[in-house]
Amino acid sequence: MQAVPEVASMPLVSGDRARESDSAAVQRAAFAQAVIRGLSARPRSLDCRYLYDAHGSALFDRITRLPEYYLSRAESEILARSAARIRDLVGAGAVAELGAGSAVKTRLLLDAWLQRGPATYVPIDISREHLAVTCAALRQDLPQLAVCEIAGSYEQALPRLAAHSPLCLLFLGSSIGNLTHQQTDVFLASLGEALAGGDHFLLGVDLVKDVGSLERAYADSAGVTARFLRNLFARMNRELGTAIDLDAIEHVAYFNREMAQMEISARFRRATDIDLAEYGRRFRIGPGEAIHIEISRKFDLERNPLSPERYGFESIETFRDEQQRFALLLWRRRAKQTAASSPVRIMRQLDAVRAQTLRLIAPLTDQQLTCQHNPLMSPMVWDLGHIANYEEQWIARALYGNRRLDRDAPRNDSIYDSARHPRVRRAELALLDRDGALRFLQATRDAARVASSHCEAAQPNPLLDSGYVFAMVAQHEAQHAETMLQAIQLIAELHYEPYWRRDREELGRPSSVEVLIPAGPFVMGSDDRSCAYDNERPAHVVELPAYFIDEVPVTNRDFLGFVEDGGYQRPELWSPEGRAWLAQSGAAHPQQWRRLDGIWQERHFGREVPLRLWQPVVHVSWFEADAFARWAGKRLPTEAEWEKVAAWDLERGGARRYPWGDQAPSSSLANLGQETFAPAEVGTLPAGASFYGCEQMIGDVWEWTASEFAPYPGFEMFPYAEYSAIHFGKGYKVLRGGSWATNAVAIRNTFRNWDHPQRRQIFAGFRCARSVE
Repeated sequence: MQAVPEVASMPLVSGDRARESDSAAVQRAAFAQAVIRGLSARPRSLDCRYLYDAHGSALFDRITRLPEYYLSRAESEILARSAARIRDLVGAGAVAELGAGSAVKTRLLLDAWLQRGPATYVPIDISREHLAVTCAALRQDLPQLAVCEIAGSYEQALPRLAAHSPLCLLFLGSSIGNLTHQQTDVFLASLGEALAGGDHFLLGVDLVKDVGSLERAYADSAGVTARFLRNLFARMNRELGTAIDLDAIEHVAYFNREMAQMEISARFRRATDIDLAEYGRRFRIGPGEAIHIEISRKFDLERNPLSPERYGFESIETFRDEQQRFALLLWRRRAKQTAASSPVRIMRQLDAVRAQTLRLIAPLTDQQLTCQHNPLMSPMVWDLGHIANYEEQWIARALYGNRRLDRDAPRNDSIYDSARHPRVRRAELALLDRDGALRFLQATRDAARVASSHCEAAQPNPLLDSGYVFAMVAQHEAQHAETMLQAIQLIAELHYEPYWRRDREELGRPSSVEVLIPAGPFVMGSDDRSCAYDNERPAHVVELPAYFIDEVPVTNRDFLGFVEDGGYQRPELWSPEGRAWLAQSGAAHPQQWRRLDGIWQERHFGREVPLRLWQPVVHVSWFEADAFARWAGKRLPTEAEWEKVAAWDLERGGARRYPWGDQAPSSSLANLGQETFAPAEVGTLPAGASFYGCEQMIGDVWEWTASEFAPYPGFEMFPYAEYSAIHFGKGYKVLRGGSWATNAVAIRNTFRNWDHPQRRQIFAGFRCARSVE
């Protein structure tokens, strides 16, 4: 066990919009959600950061003084001997520390800094109360020291460190050992992003040693470590109203040789109910069942050294205690490269999207590509030409002062103007054939490749900042590729069986769970200027009352219940507009459903397959989603409610880029990228859950919301009105989250899609919400 940074108080957003998230209610809600998430998992676990409330922090201070707990003594020995050397290597600048605790060991470093003159210390810690005591003592004992504390998690604190650069960031006590390999990778990458070139990082790591010494350090003879662990459950009793018998909990600590880590668990001697009545959740812990609390990895720096170069650092020096029990690694952040708009990165992204576009149309005949199969959709050669024209048009504007690279630009600008030509009329235009469209795509891409190499030398331009125009072009093409897939799905005679289609081996885990989202503010939208569209900006605080939302999207099984209960024939379930649509469309079930010989089938790109009950329902209109929600006694969530559940992390006091965090999507986190050609069964992607435990919010199906497409407060059009602004207030409904057909480059928690409420060709489903009465 090591002290780790945790929940805290920090402004939700900077500047005049700042609002404090340090209320006891917010911290309590974060704790409750973490407990629910951990106890719902298999195997069950609880986040070790919640060990460190004020009482837990005091217990941990006692642990550091135990005879068995060698870590603090070994690290102090290194610091006492090497503090001056570290100061010489680092030079002037502030000292910042993640998980500062009582800063007892840190004083050895601070003394070395103060010997050279006044110094600044930025302690970061989980417990506001504990931090206040530490800072008061430092100010009294070290009057030359400027103390600028941050009560918060490291995710909250890292963005604020730039104000103190140059600095040396400390992460002592082998706290990094509490992180898994994957978490370590994410953490060190985030440090590399947060620290400036020339900043230093001093990392404490506990080394592999004999098992007896390790296990005694984590299960001492006086039982302090056991009381420390039980305090987590005592905290649940105090703050969440549970009634856990602490005497039923056994502290278990053993060394896993294969993983080279200590593993600490709470094992229940008898059956115990953990009842969080306020949140409508109850968990039965069986006799002998263990709840995992934390790991503490041990490092062998000779066989498996940490790699600072991977994260943009260089190794400066390694310090060890005399008994070789512990080490301090001093790294320096290398000067950052301007990789955000590098030609290699730009073209890698553009070429990956283009490869998917070409792969998508390869199985189609020339006639299928050039014919208009449905008045709702363009001929696909129009989409291809539009992609090429858009790329040429915007790169020319960004880099060449609107000097066009395409000699037929005026003609192409007219033909491929989506605002001028509605889809139903596009087949009448003088469109290119397949070969012509492919040549146009290639010529435009060749020009983009040349242009990308000039972007760093170009005049300052907001279109080029962070490579925005290239990200916009990539997203635009990816969005049209998904639109073309919608058209392919509507080709009645086509049996579309691409060679890359991958069937998921899955077993659905049906869920009827509703998740309670506590009342409170969150930051909606984005201030990102590297890829976010103008309609996602600006970030702004939204206050929401408490509400419930479904853990997973509505499934085919759920919707079948609505169909068989006569939902399409019950006018009281439909809005007036919905009833009019129903009468006009004659709909009696989702668009791709068929009933053959009494068995429900679903059409997937020309294949008729049995209806998979645990897949999210897809190809339903907003009207159908709204009627189902009424039938279920619920409603559709607003887009603010959807985004809070998907993005907001109470522990960080900030938003995640994706529901699971900031890590790029992968097949274990989300069903994206046109690989499966169907939604994944619910419950098969638990690793992609949001902070609140809601699953499959990115990928699988776009989710209808109750909201109409409208600008955020402070909206500014950029770079053109036709993308967002002309669509505001026209009756479009907002969809969120992407589908299995969405390219990962074109989705994030803040991304807003919109369409008419009657549309069913899109890969859309929904989940329900309801208000707290």
